[in-house]
Amino acid sequence: MKKQRPVNLDLTTIKMHPAANASILHRVSGVIMVFAIGILLFTLSTSLSSAEGFAHIQECLNGLFFKFIIFGCLSALTFHLLAGVRHLLMDLGHFEELASGNITAKLIIVLWLAISAVIGVWLW
Repeated sequence: MKKQRPVNLDLTTIKMHPAANASILHRVSGVIMVFAIGILLFTLSTSLSSAEGFAHIQECLNGLFFKFIIFGCLSALTFHLLAGVRHLLMDLGHFEELASGNITAKLIIVLWLAISAVIGVWLW
């Protein structure tokens, strides 16, 4: 009895379709947002603790590192929201075919990049 097994196990040669990339990015953005909640709660707690804490957080907001963190949080939230709406539409029975699923995946990735560029310009 011969079993059908994959011959090529080199993952670098496998090309994933846009829907798979969007799905993986949706999961990654969710993980980023979990860590972002901790960072944002810490900054809120520090800013509400005293006037000195508020001044310290306000000073940090002007720094490049903190702006990068805020950009990452907002960018992850944007992608997660767009991909979540796409998944909800798919749950309703729309865009379930391979071609339309790939088109909507490309669309949300392009929208995400455009909105992220606007967020970046707004922050800096």
